[in-house]
Amino acid sequence: MSANFMRMLQNMAPRTNRTLEDLRNADGELSGMDGMELRGWAYQSPTVPSRDLTDPLGKALLAVFKDGQFNAVQKYVEARTAELGGDGAAVRNELYDARWGPTRTTIYNVLLPALHAMPAKKHELLGVTRYLVNDVKVPVDGKDVMGCTSLYWAISTKPYVQPEFAQILFDAGGSLNSKNRFNSTVASEIAQADVNGDTAKSVDMMKFYMEHGGDVEGRDTDGMTVKMLVEMMREKVPGMAEVIGRGRGPRAEGDCTTCGRSPTGENKVSACGKCKTARYCSQECQRVDWKAHKRTCTAV
Repeated sequence: MSANFMRMLQNMAPRTNRTLEDLRNADGELSGMDGMELRGWAYQSPTVPSRDLTDPLGKALLAVFKDGQFNAVQKYVEARTAELGGDGAAVRNELYDARWGPTRTTIYNVLLPALHAMPAKKHELLGVTRYLVNDVKVPVDGKDVMGCTSLYWAISTKPYVQPEFAQILFDAGGSLNSKNRFNSTVASEIAQADVNGDTAKSVDMMKFYMEHGGDVEGRDTDGMTVKMLVEMMREKVPGMAEVIGRGRGPRAEGDCTTCGRSPTGENKVSACGKCKTARYCSQECQRVDWKAHKRTCTAV
């Protein structure tokens, strides 16, 4: 371990007297050893489809995985909508609020492991995802017990590397700058690469993160930034530092300066109020870019 990493561990807040049950059931930020406790428990307590998907919606998802009934979710949605007198919004909210297993897994995060485990059925599983996103319009920002979204896990490399799935969620409004309960983004997860494994996937997913407007300056609850974590790993995985050094890459005229979203449909892009040059699709994107943009931002 690097000296910087050892220093980070030494500076972590010690474990408090909060019980694991309290850590799980609360939704506030966690730091230090409390955060490590919850992480360790969550990684050892995955959702098990055969055990946890026991409700009608869960059974429809299980039919997708076990029986290859890729229209099972659509059939469930149509039947449930009819049952509620055509109230599609109520069904959408039910799907968004649904959680399974000890870590309170969301509907999109139930699909993600299937993509990992069933690569031959990737096309069909992505079709189910697109149906939920585009037809049912289930929001993609639902979080699990650690405060992580499905977009977070899709490129986390722990163990998932599903950029196509991630792109669908991003196009539906998902944010790579969504913070978990440790006040960190997925890039912190990516940066802690397994140096004994395939580090190329960490480099590739860090590139995805940067190209889609990821923030590398924000500090987590232990005071660490993505840049600091990547610097710690520079000797073992130099490619991640190179990716961050190159920045986000070029943007087409009119697209969001930070994340690259185009001004289409419901997605609006507004010019910086001062220079009228940089353009942003959200206040979040403007905030993330400000540290770099303020050096060149001048009134027209």
